[in-house]
Amino acid sequence: MTYPPHAPLAPAPPRPPAWLPDPLDDSLLRYWDGHRWTFHTAFRPPPAPAAAQPQQPAQPAATPPALRPDIAAALHRVRGGLTGSMKEIHQLGNYLGPEEHVLALTGAQGDGLGVLACTNHRLLFLFAGLIRHQFLEVSWNQAKAIIYNQTTKTFAVYTSKPTKRAVPTMAVRVANLTDAQTIAETARTAAAAPRLDIM
Repeated sequence: MTYPPHAPLAPAPPRPPAWLPDPLDDSLLRYWDGHRWTFHTAFRPPPAPAAAQPQQPAQPAATPPALRPDIAAALHRVRGGLTGSMKEIHQLGNYLGPEEHVLALTGAQGDGLGVLACTNHRLLFLFAGLIRHQFLEVSWNQAKAIIYNQTTKTFAVYTSKPTKRAVPTMAVRVANLTDAQTIAETARTAAAAPRLDIM
């Protein structure tokens, strides 16, 4: 059995050069040069409002959720900067247990700029970046020593006796000495000293 030959498909008519909606991003226009997409883009103007619709009352600007009272009080006592750490401070309440309260906090550097918090149950560090995320914690039942090195500005927490070979369970940089001392002293109180050594 033989089939009649297929007629060749007619090529699509060429599209003239124009600014068109970007096929990968609805918020942009991308320039089509008549043959291919170029690297030239522009923001897409918002659609014109329909004239027939009644005007809606203006919505208030979105405000960040209020901080828990314990976090707000600890934030008020911070002496050093918290540049880049406010996102973590707003997320901190999600990482706390039902009976856990923040006693002191400060900005700290781990894998990124985050927050170091001392609670009535533990020390924790939180960094929430776009690509990386870091959460470190040491409960008071595990902590044996806290050492703040003023030269390197490293705040280290050990779960064993700190020796030259001991590796800290948590180590972050705290730039402000006063904040590091506040965290350490609060940790001493929360951990039921004298069991916890702060050097």
